[in-house]
Amino acid sequence: MEEILSKFNFINLDETDSTNNYIKKNWESFSDLTVVSAEMQTAGRGRIGKSFCSPKGTGAYFSLLLKNNISVEISKHLTVMAAVAVFEELQTVTNSDVKIKWVNDIYIDGKKTCGILTEGSVNPKKSTLDYAVIGIGINLVKPENGFPEDIADTVTSVFENKCSEMQKQKLINGIVCKIYKMLIGQDADYIDRYRKSSYLDGRKINIIRENSSEPATALYIDENCNLVVKKDENGETETLFSGDVSIKPEK
Repeated sequence: MEEILSKFNFINLDETDSTNNYIKKNWESFSDLTVVSAEMQTAGRGRIGKSFCSPKGTGAYFSLLLKNNISVEISKHLTVMAAVAVFEELQTVTNSDVKIKWVNDIYIDGKKTCGILTEGSVNPKKSTLDYAVIGIGINLVKPENGFPEDIADTVTSVFENKCSEMQKQKLINGIVCKIYKMLIGQDADYIDRYRKSSYLDGRKINIIRENSSEPATALYIDENCNLVVKKDENGETETLFSGDVSIKPEK
């Protein structure tokens, strides 16, 4: 691991609006494989405009910058790589049930504990990206006064009370090293592991559309990491290439 870690440039901040935003503003001056972490984010972000609660001293909030020859095709799998890396690292520190919720969340015992946001800038003159940023936010411990009321019933933390700085850094190091191995082809079967770790298989869900939702049953994740569902209304199957789904509460 030390040999791989030597390839990374680590920047640690006390506070920023978002580690993804910080990299996007400064990516030209940063080297490839720069990792920016922050003790807190004042405007942490998730997919499709959602916010990510990021209070000080309770989570691992970090982003990884990739700049060298990131093809458009590879960029489609960056979130999958990150999800597998987080999933497997969390398995080493908790005995709880860890799963991946398509497309970019990690669940522990049925509640969200990590969100992933991948962003990038495509170079129109090439088949590559100028850069890609993988943002990862992990709830390590519960905030002193608990999670905000609107998410208190749906989120959880990796540890009950305490996580040392050493533990947090070890977790971050393990995650970025695993992503690196996937990127360079040393770990080629991550898609199979992503599929086998799905939290949604067989569950009743709502497909979130722009202004509505549609009830369905999640069937499985296919070989391209798309979610195959069976719609309740007409029994037809549909393959979701992107978007978001919510899990129906069990009665």
